[in-house]
Amino acid sequence: MNRKILAFSVAAITIAAMLLTVGSGVVLAQVVASATGSGQFHEFPGPNGYRTFTFSAQTDSSGITTGVTQGYSRSVPLSWQGTLNCLDVEGNVATMSGVVTDVIPNPNALGILPGFFLVFQVIDNGEGKNSPPDLVSLTFFEATPPFPCLQSVDGIFATTPIENGNVQVHK
Repeated sequence: MNRKILAFSVAAITIAAMLLTVGSGVVLAQVVASATGSGQFHEFPGPNGYRTFTFSAQTDSSGITTGVTQGYSRSVPLSWQGTLNCLDVEGNVATMSGVVTDVIPNPNALGILPGFFLVFQVIDNGEGKNSPPDLVSLTFFEATPPFPCLQSVDGIFATTPIENGNVQVHK
């Protein structure tokens, strides 16, 4: 008997909250595009030639993109983190850009600093062992915003196969 009363109470509270939200005119934004992934790839031959990466980005129905990314290039070595504020999804291709928030460089770390802009691209080639590997571009860094987050950006092409990882792109 107590379980039935508890279940009824929870259901009543949930319905009341929904009615208050609808009645207040609050509209919750829905995710309309997303891209997530992680993995590694060889950027240079040899045991220190790996680059690892992870990212997650989503755009909601109001056009707001949020996300994060991080990477580590063992060959430099250079580690970075960033926030993503732009996601462009065309089919199975996602181009993302944002701002570097943290860098852990060596003394010759290419001069990349927090506040720099970053952009990269991924291609989701499907799931399962019979699918070709997903692809990723290098991450490009600039001191000033050089390009919008669009598929047509010159020189940003996801052509490197991802090893030991996966990318998922949805729209």
